[in-house]
Amino acid sequence: MPELNLGLKPPPTQSTRSPNLFLRVLICAGILLALLVFFHVAKFFLWAKSSNLHALRVGGDSMCPAICMGERIIAGLDAFDVRSPERGEVILFNNGASNSKFVKRVIAVGGDTVSPGPNGTVIVNGSEVRFPEPCGTSERANYRDTISLTFEPQKLPEGTFYVIGDNLNNSYDSRHFGLVRRDQVRGKALLIYWSSSLSRIGCRIK
Repeated sequence: MPELNLGLKPPPTQSTRSPNLFLRVLICAGILLALLVFFHVAKFFLWAKSSNLHALRVGGDSMCPAICMGERIIAGLDAFDVRSPERGEVILFNNGASNSKFVKRVIAVGGDTVSPGPNGTVIVNGSEVRFPEPCGTSERANYRDTISLTFEPQKLPEGTFYVIGDNLNNSYDSRHFGLVRRDQVRGKALLIYWSSSLSRIGCRIK
């Protein structure tokens, strides 16, 4: 018997329903992901505000590759409330009458002797200063120039710190403006919370 054609559309098959269903699921998943990210970001900044943390943008490459120009970092303002900075720590401090904030690495403390070494290196207590490996991959691969600076050897008085940038040949630091006093120290650089290189976001500053 021939089939009757009543002008009705056939019911949608699985193949016609699937794309629309997949799109709806994808949109819902995207919304949930966005809400989750927003929640964690908001929670982070509330935690940062209550934990005496400070967010700042780095404006130069003197600390590259540890921290490079344009990256944003979190500094702990209470890190040195009960102790002094130690060798190797990256600190936030005020410099000079301008009250500008600098971020540099402490390489020597009171009682240490700092002197220039061969090929633009820095010597502390007879040993060459070496820097930790950076976290992630910086997009600013060509951050170094070729200028080597000389400076006078000196023994640090108590309560002072000798600071330099990891990018030794392109850093305005204690070789130029002298020692940092304890009362100039404002905090410790803790982590990178934004970078154009995704592999560096969340990196702890060593």
